[in-house]
Amino acid sequence: MKKKNQNYIVHKFGGSSLANAERFTAVKSLLSGRNEIIVVSAIKETTSLLQTVLDQAKEGQWDVSILARVETNHLSLIESLLPAHLRQDLFEMIRVDFADIKSILHGVQLINSYSPAIQDVILGYGEQWSAKILTAYLGLTGKVSYLDAATVVFIYHKRGTLYIDWEKTQAALDRFLADHNFDQLVVTGFIATTLEGRRTTLGRNGSDFSAAIMAKLFEATSLYIWTDVDGIFTADPERVRSAFAIEALSYKEALELAYFGAKVLHPMTIAPALEKHIPIYIKNSLKPSAPGTTISSTSKKSPYLIKALTSIDDIALINIEGAGMIGVSGIAARVFDILQQEKISVILISQASSEYSICFAIANQYADTAVKALHDNLQFEMESRLIEKIYADKACAILAVIGDEMIGTIGVSGKLCGTLAKANINIRAIAQGSSERNISVVINKEEVNKALQAVHAGFYLSNKTMSIGLIGPGIVGSALLQQIHETQKQLKSDYQVSLCVRGIMNSKKMLLAPDHIELETWPSQLNASTVEANLQEFANHILSDNVPHAVIIDCTASPGIASHYVDFIAQGIDVITPNKQANGGDLAYYQQLKSLVQQKNRYYLYEATVCAGLPVINTLQDLIKTGDEIVAIEGVVSGTLSYIFSELAKGRRFSEVVLEAKQHGYTEPDPREDLSGKDVARKLLCLAREMGHEVSMQDVKVHNLVPKELLTCSVDEFLSRLPDYDDQMTASLVKANAKGERLYYVGAVHQDGSLHVEIASFKQDHPFTRLQGTDNMLIFHTRRYHQQPLIIQGPGAGAEVTASGIFADLLRLVSFLA
Repeated sequence: MKKKNQNYIVHKFGGSSLANAERFTAVKSLLSGRNEIIVVSAIKETTSLLQTVLDQAKEGQWDVSILARVETNHLSLIESLLPAHLRQDLFEMIRVDFADIKSILHGVQLINSYSPAIQDVILGYGEQWSAKILTAYLGLTGKVSYLDAATVVFIYHKRGTLYIDWEKTQAALDRFLADHNFDQLVVTGFIATTLEGRRTTLGRNGSDFSAAIMAKLFEATSLYIWTDVDGIFTADPERVRSAFAIEALSYKEALELAYFGAKVLHPMTIAPALEKHIPIYIKNSLKPSAPGTTISSTSKKSPYLIKALTSIDDIALINIEGAGMIGVSGIAARVFDILQQEKISVILISQASSEYSICFAIANQYADTAVKALHDNLQFEMESRLIEKIYADKACAILAVIGDEMIGTIGVSGKLCGTLAKANINIRAIAQGSSERNISVVINKEEVNKALQAVHAGFYLSNKTMSIGLIGPGIVGSALLQQIHETQKQLKSDYQVSLCVRGIMNSKKMLLAPDHIELETWPSQLNASTVEANLQEFANHILSDNVPHAVIIDCTASPGIASHYVDFIAQGIDVITPNKQANGGDLAYYQQLKSLVQQKNRYYLYEATVCAGLPVINTLQDLIKTGDEIVAIEGVVSGTLSYIFSELAKGRRFSEVVLEAKQHGYTEPDPREDLSGKDVARKLLCLAREMGHEVSMQDVKVHNLVPKELLTCSVDEFLSRLPDYDDQMTASLVKANAKGERLYYVGAVHQDGSLHVEIASFKQDHPFTRLQGTDNMLIFHTRRYHQQPLIIQGPGAGAEVTASGIFADLLRLVSFLA
């Protein structure tokens, strides 16, 4: 007789751990051969295939080849694992069992139906086969016994919940132990017997529960759950690639995770182990050296606010609304009694403090039944207008964040809600358990992946990942990509920020990558791409895979691209740009864009639209937000014209300096685009609109430096004829010099919203005299800065500084989303 108090270890092996002969051999290597209880599932796919042929038989025709495949799998295992003289009994068992299964299937086929009892019988064969084969294989080298769990585990259901009759089960096990002596006991998982004596099952994935039952019965020192993953993860690794195995969990944390959808552990596994304080180890049989996850009375303190997050898909949110419910006692009790009568389990409950509405989440498959039952049983309340509406939203899912560290910690709910808001995800309902170790939210089921990734990163369980699409990989765009490339590793290691450039597009073609583009070789990759440029496909790709945060960076000067910013924002994509066309173009479009940004809770950042990388826009926004009053802004905001007028101050001729500026690359290919003053005017528009003025280009008075006679000729003709007009500029210079002043091409925005761009002369003590080369300078005259104006000066042109301004916006965006 085997006693219970012999320091047993219980091992449970899932179907993937018993997939073939090689895996059976690996299982043996994981066992010591002494004082072990080994609970097994059916070999991989067996239960699913048996369910398939059972369903087919119900429809009138089942695929014989599927059943033959299952039979062959098991016969092959026996041949591979056992010597010839030990195979015959198992071969005969398989033959008899499959003959019985075929008889049952023929009966199901005739009546086009099967009962739960028939289903339990059919599905319970897999565990018996795998357990008997493993018993014979381990018996080659040790003293091994086989136990059909249905002979000792007795269950019953009460109000839809499964219970173990522990007294009857213990007595049956004691009778078995009185007649058996073993070093290892192989037990079938998943199957049991009802109190009426009918074979049944513990539900899909019930072998974990079987193992926990055995652990409690044998008062085991530990329970090992061997599976095909490295433990319980911080999130589903199929949905969150950066998820990682959790080192330790408390029983209560594991229970919350299992109940709210974690696939590794059956929800009912925890209670028996918790009662006897038996530690559970979740291990990977394919990688036994991996640490796995330990579940015990106390978990290791986590450095994070949450331990893990999980989700339940296909949820229906049932809403009951009515002003007549306010202050009326018993409504909620009646609602849940009705659901209990229908054997519908409620997963989450939320009620408004006004008592006007009650909402609760249930499995989607019960939604119609629940709504009908509520309508039928609450008919009086509805006719009396106590209840106005009962309806179901079937397009929902539940996301839950779990962890003991949440208990007593201020701000966890706020951070969860804030993180989801920044990912543009609406919360339909929220509930927090009294233990504070679980906060659950109901969201749209189409946004589950996006939400999981956002929350996982938001609580620092993984890097904050930004999906980036860059349009316009010209001089500035190329410089930006280089800056991102040079800082990617540091941002990831020091700040947990992962910048993933997933798309690059020029006017002709685009380069798309599922994860990220290797930025060392992007030019050759883009050149080799055969994918034609398509703005909508590009945007869809950047937002694909339900990434929580996506941004398009427009490094063009194209009005056409800028006209699509509203589409990007509406789609849920943030926008960063140095392109002035949106902010300095059509006023109605600008207002629509800014309004949509607020409405959609998106970000539109454009620091580099004025003065490249200088912090002009952010400074202006900060002044306004803090209540300062802008009296006037004046400045030299064109690097090209700053250079030209700096050189003119040295006594040089206008045409000579313009030609030199073009040769240095300071001007556009056609210098008249700079000399016209339109670029300066557009920058002033950006500033004026930021101040709240509703102004357009026609409101800006611009001094055009291009002679009227040269407006429409070719570039070459313009440059050749420009010397004829030098005297006009020289005369202005002489006049300024006579007054001891210098000329500058200056733009100004006044408090009344008037704007002008002109040539003006300033005394030698004016801040403008500090300008050198292509420097820009903006002078803010405000109510606070009235005696000494606020001055911003620095390089206002150049690919590197412009790119750095865009990059700063990108990092600012990441910080907003943290």
